[in-house]
Amino acid sequence: GASTEQGRGEPRAAAMKERGQLRTRRHVRERRRIMGSDGSRGDTRQLAAMCCGAGINALMFMSIGFSAALLYKTANLVIIPPVSYHAGITTTTISHSQAAITEPRPAVPAAPTAPAAPAPAQQTDAVAVASLSRPSVTLDGRRFGAGSSEVFEEMFPQRFSPSPAYDAAFQAQAARQRAAVSGGGSFKYVLCKPSAQLGNRLRFVVACFALALLTERVVVVTMKSGYHAALRDIFDLEHMPIDGELFQSAPTGGSQFSFPSSNDKLTCTDPQKWTEQALSLSGAYYFVPHLFYNPFLQEKVRKYFPEGKIAERIQRTALRPHIEVMKIVKAEYDRLDMGSASWLVAMQIRGNKPPAPQFWISNAEFTSYDQCAVALTPEEFRGNVKHFWACDSGLAISETLNSVLGKNGKGLHRWEPSEFVKSGTVNGVRNALADILLQAKCDDLLICAWSSYGQVAAAYHMAPSYMITDFDKPDGYDYANSGTVVHLCYKTDTTEYSVREWGQWSRRLQCYTPRMTTEYPGKQWATP
Repeated sequence: GASTEQGRGEPRAAAMKERGQLRTRRHVRERRRIMGSDGSRGDTRQLAAMCCGAGINALMFMSIGFSAALLYKTANLVIIPPVSYHAGITTTTISHSQAAITEPRPAVPAAPTAPAAPAPAQQTDAVAVASLSRPSVTLDGRRFGAGSSEVFEEMFPQRFSPSPAYDAAFQAQAARQRAAVSGGGSFKYVLCKPSAQLGNRLRFVVACFALALLTERVVVVTMKSGYHAALRDIFDLEHMPIDGELFQSAPTGGSQFSFPSSNDKLTCTDPQKWTEQALSLSGAYYFVPHLFYNPFLQEKVRKYFPEGKIAERIQRTALRPHIEVMKIVKAEYDRLDMGSASWLVAMQIRGNKPPAPQFWISNAEFTSYDQCAVALTPEEFRGNVKHFWACDSGLAISETLNSVLGKNGKGLHRWEPSEFVKSGTVNGVRNALADILLQAKCDDLLICAWSSYGQVAAAYHMAPSYMITDFDKPDGYDYANSGTVVHLCYKTDTTEYSVREWGQWSRRLQCYTPRMTTEYPGKQWATP
């Protein structure tokens, strides 16, 4: 644990202190005000955010540049100082005393004794309706999933370190995308065809976007092929039109990339000089580490992503949830009364083992979930702790209800086991993304080590998560060592996505250097 703290010093301490102060304010004021459940300046703040957001969207849509510094100041964003690129993992053994957390949380001041009085229902409802009813925007007759940016930013405030280089590149990318959607200009393309389920698809989209951004290409995402929803069905793409269904015309075919056969080209050659008009990438492999270590891209990567959090910054800026998804998030947040909790812990419980409906989370893991949640909650907020369960099946909900988590009286779950909504329709996929966002609204995230779903939630949460795992599971991956290891709560050190078996893939590269296996921000999930 100590080695992961080297090189951080005062900036990290200041960031932790600031985060602790932010948590307190959010619990006693921000959460309820944002969700419209009290009247402490909520109407004015929401209206101001709506107007500011609409103005910023208008500027972006017309390709008018504006000062990043002014944006940060206007939006009152919280800035976290940059941290070291080196990332590690802290292993925490859960004991009954919960005294073994090796990296203590920042001190949290006591909450006020009473919340502000609620606003009149009519006034609050009017603001909520206004913020959720902006009409969709069209460009040459093609409908975007627009209208949610203001609501999303209000519910999930950004806390990026400043990156003027990324802001400028993002604006330039948006201009390229809009021109290409309209059929104007001559561009090079990244044709992106993600596969698997939602979490892996979003990881692949982020990787494709990173490649397009760093090489100044237009990215065209074909999401719906073999899936239940298009990208524009679940995201607001007004500011960054990347769904292939929005394009009047786009190239087909292109130079085929596959993994791992294309790993050397992606890592060891200069993609900025590739002459192919279109690069065609398909699959679910998160290939960002290859861009991170490409010697021809490193200067850009470090300028655009000063914290090394490539996934977090792209996901938060390019993939803003659709208005219909935000409606679900708000309705479920209110229905479950999540705002009344003194502390919220999200628990991602992925228990369904294909192909047969089997359950692979042990009783020891359920105990670890419960004990880790207690250990992470500051003492002053333990009076009304709630656990939000994000389960992947009715079976997982049923098993969780029968576990220690179902018996402690803290659980919040959206579905009864027989009512679970699968992601086999557009509405089902929207509900899956809503589950991810509801996790991100919690104070701490306990996720599954082998699942991309929780990693996407952590990136929207903009804070490292904790992993619960019993390594003696037949999932085919050896995350830390061999043998049976239970009662472990792992703290990740970044929101950057993991890459399974990155150590193996990197050592096969023609341009391999030892730092590739020691510095990648997402290496804590990798197999060394």
